[in-house]
Amino acid sequence: MLGKGGTDTHLMLVDLRPMKTEGAMVEKVLEDAGIAVNKNTCPGDKSALRPSGLRLGTPALTSRGLLECHMEKVAEFIHRGMCMHVSCPGSDGQSAATVPTKFWAVR
Repeated sequence: MLGKGGTDTHLMLVDLRPMKTEGAMVEKVLEDAGIAVNKNTCPGDKSALRPSGLRLGTPALTSRGLLECHMEKVAEFIHRGMCMHVSCPGSDGQSAATVPTKFWAVR
């Protein structure tokens, strides 16, 4: 679920509670894959020490020449990382180093 409301910016807040995981866990998986995101609290979180969201921004992508048409592929990579963590319950996140290179390859 995406956070709504507020001003239009280049930032997005993704609520991971429906996936029953935490922002720090998914942040680690994506970091291992070379994707920079930040764990972030979502409205209704009980503790800032266990944030349930991810904050995503596009400035780093656009400054490297990516366009709107590329964002769908970036979203797919982020989704793969989220699913990779969720498919390994009880772990602290599967390292992307253990995933075959073709997993992250652009198709």
